[in-house]
Amino acid sequence: RFFRNCLLLSVLLTLVFACTSFAQNYRPFPNNDNLKEVFEQISVTGNFENTRVRLVTSNDEAWYCRWKMIEEAKSTIDCTYYIIDKDIFGQAFIGLLLKKARAGVKIRLMIDGRVYRMPYMSKMPDKIEELAAFPNVEIKLYNSVRKSLATAFTDFRSIAASNHDKIIICDSKITIIGGRNIGADYFSANGENDIVYNDCDVLMEGKHVAEQLQKAFNDEWNYLKNSVVKADILNFKNQISVVELAYRVMSRYIQGRGLFDPNKTRVSETLKKNLTKMNEEIRKYKNLTSYAAFDMFRGERFKPVKILDKHSRLGPLNGITPSLIKMIDASKNEIIIQNPYLVITKEMEKALIRASARGVEIIFHTNSAGSTDSLFPQAFLMNDWVRLLKEMPTCKIYVAPSQNERLHAKVFVFDGHIAVVGSYNMDPLSEEINSEVVAAINDKPFAQQTRLRIFKLISGNIIEYKIKLDERGNVIEKFGPEAHVSEKVIKKMNFLRKLQWLRPLI
Repeated sequence: RFFRNCLLLSVLLTLVFACTSFAQNYRPFPNNDNLKEVFEQISVTGNFENTRVRLVTSNDEAWYCRWKMIEEAKSTIDCTYYIIDKDIFGQAFIGLLLKKARAGVKIRLMIDGRVYRMPYMSKMPDKIEELAAFPNVEIKLYNSVRKSLATAFTDFRSIAASNHDKIIICDSKITIIGGRNIGADYFSANGENDIVYNDCDVLMEGKHVAEQLQKAFNDEWNYLKNSVVKADILNFKNQISVVELAYRVMSRYIQGRGLFDPNKTRVSETLKKNLTKMNEEIRKYKNLTSYAAFDMFRGERFKPVKILDKHSRLGPLNGITPSLIKMIDASKNEIIIQNPYLVITKEMEKALIRASARGVEIIFHTNSAGSTDSLFPQAFLMNDWVRLLKEMPTCKIYVAPSQNERLHAKVFVFDGHIAVVGSYNMDPLSEEINSEVVAAINDKPFAQQTRLRIFKLISGNIIEYKIKLDERGNVIEKFGPEAHVSEKVIKKMNFLRKLQWLRPLI
């Protein structure tokens, strides 16, 4: 009995401490009718409340979602990605689409024209061209660089205009959007890959959202300066067998069935070399072996969801930035902005200053020079962060100090009421140049879940930038990039921050 009582006491204490920890970040927000009105004013057709939504934060489940929804597609698959990496994930993704093409599923795939020939996708074009040979497959490159050269001297930014959307639509019903590209950086666990991102997606089931995303996809698909990817007339290397092998290796491994033995697999010597290389790569991902037990939805309820779309510089639509500014202006208590790049445009900064003047707490969670994949945004943040904290006294800036906490999620939470998740970065490139898409979910439990996920990351090994003001409002004490970034990197950023003419392209 004594042992049982001790065990019971231990369980109770654990629950108490867990609840205490939870309560530190949980905040019961009152209803905000102004935010509700902003959401209702977003013009869409159809039953926007009839959507099942799941927040997808763990990298392994993000991969399982994509794999399962494509594996189970019966009639159509439309997908667009900025990057499909050359690694086992990218090759297996093409192999999975190849399998569905053989089954007669109609496939449309769009990749950004700027990255198609970059090192990210080395040797992938040959594999993608094999997929293009199927009559039920169409593949396009968004804003072909060759076709955009004519505008180089009149509007240089039009050449840089990319399709930054990350969309998969299956059977006009199941969809996923978010920050992740296709590659190991987005689906591996810490310690399993050189680069591992903290990212965020939303998986959705519902015809209404699928129709909205279909329109977003079609708007970019039909752009006149896209180029069509055609099958190679001559193939000196059989790339179909390589991506088919990548599919088989990935499918077997994620189901927990281990690796194929090259010595017991009846394939050519060339494919055995490919198999050995794929085995060496995929065995690193120890956390990626529970697909067999994975369900896309686990009791998630229907929620009000509206898709906010934005064309690239090449089109007229911008449904994201104005809506975010309206949500900022409608917020009364708290605004959370989680984004890898914090280069705030003038209109967005004005809205946030207005919010701070009303007493709204503003929380930024972003990268630092120690965690970023691009020093340019950090150089401009170096220019801005003191001013932001000074002009927005209710603002806090949290940064990921190292690659172990590297951030790639693009998430907004307004008053624990509305959550916005998608591909939109907090910089001029997303606001003014690239195509982007996000989902706005008007549901307090979902917003709280999203909020708590952000605070969980912030409560880890995260640094807060701080300033102290004297009685005249001058900064006399601060903790910023110079306090934790190497002198060599600071020197680089001090040079980059002088290139203010590049800010509209960052």
